[in-house]
Amino acid sequence: MELRPISESWHRIESWLRDRERIRELAPPATSQEIARVEERLGVNLHPDHKQLLQGHNGSGSFTLPPYYVVLSSSEVVDAWRIKTDVWADHPYSPYRPQWVPFASDRAGGELYLDVSRPHERIGAHDREGASLLSSHSMWASIPSLVHHTADALESGHMLDRCRRPGDDDFLLWEVFPDAADS
Repeated sequence: MELRPISESWHRIESWLRDRERIRELAPPATSQEIARVEERLGVNLHPDHKQLLQGHNGSGSFTLPPYYVVLSSSEVVDAWRIKTDVWADHPYSPYRPQWVPFASDRAGGELYLDVSRPHERIGAHDREGASLLSSHSMWASIPSLVHHTADALESGHMLDRCRRPGDDDFLLWEVFPDAADS
């Protein structure tokens, strides 16, 4: 499968939302100044894929990536990183590393992150207790893969890693089927 650029996948997601009159859910793109501010506050360079994600939309509002992750805005990235590093700072066997920069949140303490010390690292997940619950599905290989698979599932209606796309109701939440296979 050939992955498309993040910007193209964002465009496909935008089209799906526009068709449902939900395009307003997405924030405008992050500015280069906002991205630079994140890097300054964290003391690291963001992964290039993370920058492209923010350059598409600086947060996803109520739209979620499967199964229930919102894309964090540039200011939310800083807040989430500070909370995780503060919580785990004094823990002798910390399951969280400062080079793990969050890009999405389940709003219950769980985050998707990229390890900026490893440029070709898979997406990682860190729940509020330090565990990762991601499957081996190829969507978790990278941010471009995650956004590409999300756009495909929205357009096709096919299951994605045991998730069905959001319906046309008031909530843009993916329906999770723990025992289902992808179609």
